[in-house]
Amino acid sequence: METLKRTETFQKYILNVADETLLEIIKILDNIEISSSDEPELYCIKMKELSQSIPENIKSELKKIFTNQIPVLLFKFNNYIVNEYQNISDTPANNKCKVGEKTFLAKVQSLLMSFISNLVSYEGEGYGRIFQDIVPDILMANHQSSVGSNKELEIHTEQAFSKLKPDFLSLSCIRGDESALTYILPLETILLTLDEEDKRILQQSIWKIGVDYSFKQNGNIFIDGNERGPIPIISGSDEDPILVFDQDLMIGISEEANEIIKKITNIYYQYRIQHCLQPGEIMIINNNKALHGRSGFKPNYDGKDRFLIRCFGMLDEKYEKTCYARSTNTTMFSAIYS
Repeated sequence: METLKRTETFQKYILNVADETLLEIIKILDNIEISSSDEPELYCIKMKELSQSIPENIKSELKKIFTNQIPVLLFKFNNYIVNEYQNISDTPANNKCKVGEKTFLAKVQSLLMSFISNLVSYEGEGYGRIFQDIVPDILMANHQSSVGSNKELEIHTEQAFSKLKPDFLSLSCIRGDESALTYILPLETILLTLDEEDKRILQQSIWKIGVDYSFKQNGNIFIDGNERGPIPIISGSDEDPILVFDQDLMIGISEEANEIIKKITNIYYQYRIQHCLQPGEIMIINNNKALHGRSGFKPNYDGKDRFLIRCFGMLDEKYEKTCYARSTNTTMFSAIYS
């Protein structure tokens, strides 16, 4: 069996974007004034159309994550993309202010995501917006949530509980925090570490999972209830396995199942790779092929704290199969189906 190297770093997933490439992207996007909140369908259609015009070297990298060659991809744009193309106000106190979606960085983020997927949003989380401000909220500081901060955000796939979970998620950085580390554990690492018997167990439907607090906090009622399963951790084919896991919300229905949770968690702490997001960087994670988490950090709540923009994407064929869950427009899934 192939052995893992503990010295693996995030570096092989990073693309430094040259200034001339950035200028090409600016030219594509500079005159787009459509509001992602006011006209979400039109915004997504336009971004999908424009995504075909992005530079070939960027397309080449995006195809790697689209075809599952890599589990995560980080574009490093220089500070020009932050400083020259947006006048950023203070980091908002919560995620209700719709600050990030107005930035040029969000346009670039959605352009990249639109090349590999269709942008989607969720009525049950982030107020149904395509872009969500990921900022520390003092009222949520101790929660297992994207707007929590005091505790480590435990390892998970995004919306692991949901049939409508995104295939890709993206985080772009307006303001960073040197103590806030984003952690990634590729599915490949899990499969290389576990023995054959453990991998067989992963495919059994022996885990239950709860709904994320961020979806429940507004009192939403779900067709599938607040607890789902039992489900497998690995589904799909041997050639294209799909990973679902949540350290906080998943529980086994047997001792054997709970042992697997412990094993995956231990693999995560032993082999996870990390990156501290910096202004002008855009990360894309393949939500079927990697787990992610984040270290705890200590915000000052002074308007200069960590500020990320998050958005989600779904593959074309899956997008066409989920019409039942979208009642208001073609981008947003109704909360009841989450």
